[in-house]
Amino acid sequence: MKKRVWILILVLGLAACAQRSGKETFYPRPKTIAVLPFEAACPGGESGYFACPVRELVAGEIAPGASRVMDELLRERLFGRPGFRLVSRKEFGDLWERALAGVHNPTPAEIVKALGRELGTEALLYGKVFRFRERRGRGYAVESPASVAFALVLFETRSGRVLWKGWFDETQVPLSQNLFKIRLYGGVRWLTARELARKGLEKILKDFPFPEGT
Repeated sequence: MKKRVWILILVLGLAACAQRSGKETFYPRPKTIAVLPFEAACPGGESGYFACPVRELVAGEIAPGASRVMDELLRERLFGRPGFRLVSRKEFGDLWERALAGVHNPTPAEIVKALGRELGTEALLYGKVFRFRERRGRGYAVESPASVAFALVLFETRSGRVLWKGWFDETQVPLSQNLFKIRLYGGVRWLTARELARKGLEKILKDFPFPEGT
């Protein structure tokens, strides 16, 4: 009886391992990705270019220029990697108008396909800022810590489906309250919103399906 139980446990364990490893290669890895500018979420509800498929985040305070800061940080992370096409804000504005003009049924999937045809890439990487609150105070006398929340979504341009998505939602807390955060914060000091966002990008891009050969 005991032998049968151990065999059952072993089989279930192997099945679970196979399922976990399968998740890593379930979606095709695109060869070319267009990186779109970050967009700021509207606190009053969903709006903007895409209906972001990440529902875990709630919009909050967003400092002026937060989207451009996120653009800069993401480009830093992708700098020197082949397969990426970085789209400027001005270029994207023109692309958006052309894409919409050629879409009869402007669903998110059809818009992704239209943008893909204009850009000539296999995938689109779209980012949305939900919260970007700057630290208030300096040194150890911090009145309010930095707080950042954002999402990245990778769309396949052929089908319009979501290939990958990742998000980050963090308000810095004193290490005396949570010592497990020391690796994320990189030390004991209070971070700025930009520094916290950079840490967040590093974290969520660890499982990003970068183009082959990067």
